[in-house]
Amino acid sequence: MASGLEIPASESEAGSRLPPLVTGGTVCFERRGGGGPFFSMGEGTLKVPMAMHAENRARLCAMLREQSAIGDGALLLLQGGVEISVYDTDTQLGFRQESNFQYLFGVKEPDCYAALRVRDGHSILFVPEQAEAYQAWMGPCKPPAWYQLAYAVDEVHYVSELKSSLEQLGAAELLMLHLGTNRDSGLRLPQPSFDGIDSFKVSSSGSQALWDTLCECRLVKSTEELKVLQYVNDVSSRAHIEVMLAAKAGQREHFSEAVFRFQASLRGCLRTGYACICPSGRRNAILHYGHSAEPNSERVLPDDLTLHDMGAEYHCYTADVTCTFPVSGRFSEAQRTIYEAVWAATLAVEQKLQPGVNYKDMHRLAQRTLLEKLSEAGLFAGSVNEMMAAGLMSYFMPHGLGHTLGLDVHDVGGYPPGVVRSDDPSIKENLRLGRELKEGMVLTVEPGFYFVDYLVEQALSKPEIRGFINTDRLYVLWREVGGVRIEDDVVVTAKGCRLLTCVPRTCEEIEAVMAGQSWDVSQACCREYTASAL
Repeated sequence: MASGLEIPASESEAGSRLPPLVTGGTVCFERRGGGGPFFSMGEGTLKVPMAMHAENRARLCAMLREQSAIGDGALLLLQGGVEISVYDTDTQLGFRQESNFQYLFGVKEPDCYAALRVRDGHSILFVPEQAEAYQAWMGPCKPPAWYQLAYAVDEVHYVSELKSSLEQLGAAELLMLHLGTNRDSGLRLPQPSFDGIDSFKVSSSGSQALWDTLCECRLVKSTEELKVLQYVNDVSSRAHIEVMLAAKAGQREHFSEAVFRFQASLRGCLRTGYACICPSGRRNAILHYGHSAEPNSERVLPDDLTLHDMGAEYHCYTADVTCTFPVSGRFSEAQRTIYEAVWAATLAVEQKLQPGVNYKDMHRLAQRTLLEKLSEAGLFAGSVNEMMAAGLMSYFMPHGLGHTLGLDVHDVGGYPPGVVRSDDPSIKENLRLGRELKEGMVLTVEPGFYFVDYLVEQALSKPEIRGFINTDRLYVLWREVGGVRIEDDVVVTAKGCRLLTCVPRTCEEIEAVMAGQSWDVSQACCREYTASAL
């Protein structure tokens, strides 16, 4: 396996030739067997065929041809990600391809455009033309023929040829993504811009149909996409186990982040899909701890329960896995009480998942299970139905049960077209996934229970909520636990679900692994369920 361009021999070499200069890096070609191009980070890492992106394009075009808002002469125009400078300096933030562009083309280079003709799926990639000096600073300039072979597209032109190429393609109307709103973030992509864009008609209705259709395409994963998501879960699972083994009292929290990133990098995952979350003790209740103002910097104490929410990224696909464990290697009574309640909620949900199930009902099932288990443990008292009606769990699990997963950690498609979270006032929490499940969807199951100071104080200040709470038990658990989250990545199957994540989950498994027992991370060890009736 190799990729690259050869440097022409100079006259002084008397006909001899230098070895080929490898310029493709992570885009490789099978020299034997006639295989197509693929992405790989080298030996021992997953090979992702560029044919995966060609299949994504074909599926999208087939779905768009069924849309009444899409005309026969419609052409998708996509702008890829751009390099972003660090404020006013000449250094750049680490480049990561725009997710929709990655889904359809798999291109690793910045500053590209692409076009896709709906009626026949004809694909064109537009790449920047580099100055000669680029070779000294960044490496050899690849010709259009290299890009065409590397990314398995029909044509490649320079960005400067965009207008003339689109005219030759007979673009009667352009479809663009900037007119669609990400239903998770509420944000939009910037409008593509190039010399001559005003010469073309942009279809508003067609662009909205494109956005909705593309989100639905990305929602259901192909066989090749599932292989990538299994790979990032395998890498993440191994890295989480190494974090467990390396954790010691007295370390700073960022030591766990460093261990995870190192272990993931060894397996070709140089990025994580989101900022690493590594709190300990009462900081476990900070849901997105680990940002620049709270940078995983505190010292881990001997009796602390620690929470680690970290996911490796490969070819822009990410895992999202959370493990909670005691740094001592042994759960205290209070820690075990909360952990086992969260684990019960995890199992309750995973054993019910199947196509047709609405994830809102799973969110409510997780809440109910937590209330039941913690009533048994003496934290709550009263009717669980009345607790649900009063919204008690919103004070102790202020987030939703989970979200879709793929090219983004909070992936598209959490709600169907035309539906947003706020349409259902019965769910107070930030539930990012609230639709009926489909076979092939990948999502997270991440129930949690937290003692967030201001929320607990709010609960205690309201007589109708305080009446459910055993305050003596509350203060014991609040002091020792902080919070617990368990997060698995799962794929919905025809009759249930299969876990992609493979880490120790029960208290007994965690304690055994931290005591030195081996743990096999493999797809064969992933739990799989056939759903039972609700």
